[in-house]
Amino acid sequence: MDAVAAKYILPDEGTYDFALMYIPAENVYYECIVKSEEPGEEASILEYALKKRVVPVSPASFYAYLQAIVLGLKGMRVEENARRILDTLARLTGDLQRFAEDFDLVGKHLTNARLKHEDASRRLERVQEKVASASLDGSALSTEEKPPAIAARAD
Repeated sequence: MDAVAAKYILPDEGTYDFALMYIPAENVYYECIVKSEEPGEEASILEYALKKRVVPVSPASFYAYLQAIVLGLKGMRVEENARRILDTLARLTGDLQRFAEDFDLVGKHLTNARLKHEDASRRLERVQEKVASASLDGSALSTEEKPPAIAARAD
C-alpha cells in the first residue's frame, strides 16, 4: 500500500489524490476488508489503506469502483459546465441590464422628440392661422377700401 501510494498518488503530476489497489484473489480481499481491529493490534488493513488514500479492490468490486469514478468524473464535468453556464448568464445579465438602460434612454428621447414635435406642430398651426388671418384682412382691405386715386391734371 505504501508503494502504491508513493508510485501512483502524485497530484503535482496531474494524478488523482487516490489510487486503486487491485487484489486478484477474493479471499485475500475479503480478509483485508473484513478483518477488524482487535485489542492490542495495530489499525486494520483497510483503515491503514484508506489513510494512505489507497482503495483495495477485488475482481468482483473493481468494475463497480471504476463505474463510481466514471460517474464522479461525469458529475465534475457537469458541474464545470454548469459553472461556465452560470458565468455566461451573469455576463449576459449585465449586458441585458445595460441594454435595458439604453433602451429606456432611447424611449425617453423618442418621447421628448414626439412632445417637441407636437408643440412645434401647434405653434405652426397658430402661425399659419395668423398668416391666413392677416392675408384675409389685407385682401379685404385691398378690395373694399381702395385709397382715393389722385388724378393727374394737365393744366
